[in-house]
Amino acid sequence: MTSPRLRKILVITLGIVSFVALFPLSIRLSYLLFTRPFNPEWNYPILLVWPDHIEVRWTHSISEVSPRPKGETYTFNVPPERQTWVEEQVRKISYPQDLDLGLAITVEQLGRDRQRIQLESWGSAEMTGLIYEAQPDRIVPLHSRAADVMSALFIVVGVHLLLWGGAWFGVRLIWRLVIKQQQSRAAVVTHTI
Repeated sequence: MTSPRLRKILVITLGIVSFVALFPLSIRLSYLLFTRPFNPEWNYPILLVWPDHIEVRWTHSISEVSPRPKGETYTFNVPPERQTWVEEQVRKISYPQDLDLGLAITVEQLGRDRQRIQLESWGSAEMTGLIYEAQPDRIVPLHSRAADVMSALFIVVGVHLLLWGGAWFGVRLIWRLVIKQQQSRAAVVTHTI
């Protein structure tokens, strides 16, 4: 049997370690809460890929770029062999009017000529973005992404505390059930002896 002091130190240590260890999962879960149905009223970044360079064009209407106008040579698809290069180029883009603005991109291959692209801008005050299906000559908007700094912080911390508290509640509940079952077995054994 362990001493109460050692047990207390162990529980506190496990609490701190689990608080830190569950944080990446909390971020992934809260990330889903920033995704909304597509809102055509917002401005969105759209990735345009040329053979020799890329461009992220901000547009209020998807019809400004998709379907691709005749005579334009860009595509919406990211060639699989150039995906790493395109992602690096997107992250390097900076805007002189807003130095805090950064871009993040995730490209998921869905087929030979289909991809799911998540393109977001992260600024000092908010995050906005678009999840869309990219085909060579057109895009299909799927979801909007948006959050301001305070709501994002509130959501991430709230989800994290719920996840962490729920995990500890579950551990405590299971521990109690196991201990009670062992105590009831011990009581039965002592009564039968």
